[in-house]
Amino acid sequence: MPVRLFSDAHLYRTGSLKWTGITRSNGEPTIGAWVAEMDFGTAPEVAEAMKRAIDDGLLGYQPTWLEPAAAAAAAEFHKRRFGWAVDESHVRLASAVLPALEATIARLVRPGAPVVVPTPAYMPFLSIPTKLGHPVIEVPSLRGTRAGGRGWALDLEGIRAGLEAGAGLVILCNPWNPIGRVLGEEELRALHEVVGAYDALVFADEIHSSLVLDEALPFVSYASLGPAFAAHTVTATAASKGWNIAGLPSAQVILPDDALRARWDEFAAEVRHDASVIGTVGAIAAYERGDEWQREVKELIRGNVERVVNALADTPIDFVRPEGTYLTWWGFDGIDLGPLSPAATLRERAGIAANDGRTLGADYSSWARINLACAPDVASRIVERVLDLL
Repeated sequence: MPVRLFSDAHLYRTGSLKWTGITRSNGEPTIGAWVAEMDFGTAPEVAEAMKRAIDDGLLGYQPTWLEPAAAAAAAEFHKRRFGWAVDESHVRLASAVLPALEATIARLVRPGAPVVVPTPAYMPFLSIPTKLGHPVIEVPSLRGTRAGGRGWALDLEGIRAGLEAGAGLVILCNPWNPIGRVLGEEELRALHEVVGAYDALVFADEIHSSLVLDEALPFVSYASLGPAFAAHTVTATAASKGWNIAGLPSAQVILPDDALRARWDEFAAEVRHDASVIGTVGAIAAYERGDEWQREVKELIRGNVERVVNALADTPIDFVRPEGTYLTWWGFDGIDLGPLSPAATLRERAGIAANDGRTLGADYSSWARINLACAPDVASRIVERVLDLL
């Protein structure tokens, strides 16, 4: 099942946000390497299911069968892929992961309680809490020798300090956007030892769980580790990243704990309301029949990562091989790129659209996030253009 690869001209012509949303200041186009979309379309099974739904006229509001069908598909997927026996009656439909986070903060967290965000972090994690009246406590993550040989690691003492300061929520992104770490069971249990001592919840964003690149690493969901974990965890996932249908929002929230699920159900209809019918049909097909296509996609991404690792090996750029996701984290600390930030330099001088590290955490002004879910020749051009800056 060959994955479709599109030319630059095609991607510009179709007008995808990734390829047209950021240009040089003079208006010239850039290589799209920022927003979390892939350049591969989606799985044929997913496209076929969505097209069939459109042809059948399934274009109205959510039918009553939609949420149970999505719950059953998500539960079976988690059992098959990760060994987590999720009860389908514990799965709820949501419009997307971020609205699920908003609902968690607004409806489940103590009013005004701070939110702990390990950084670097997905950008909205740093802005959503403050908009809802909850201060953000950024906890810069451990790097280098302090990370115990893992490249990056959670700063558990920093998280503990945030909880001591009254935080009511810890946001856990696993696999970790933008670092690419896949947190192991030992790390998750260590986090639980910290969080479990406080009156706080964990929001577990697992939207990239299907995109573990290192086949030797099992993906472990935080809430799967036992009732004590699930009792304080809202787990949110979706097929949107793994099968490239982010423009058709639909997410699944997993709540194994009876008490927490009962609290969620008081407002579940509000969170479910804006889920796309067509997107949910696509998610069901992805969970049920999308494995083969995704295996090929991950092989392409692994190849792109290998290109980058090899090319940067003898350079001063700080790059840790990601274990999961197609989003990668490039450090330019100590490299003279001129007066602009790394992302602005990449845009203006190299014609690469990347995310500015400062938007992912206050301590990361010398970093940039680069998306490698692209054709191999595009990945090669990204590397060549970056090296030309050195």
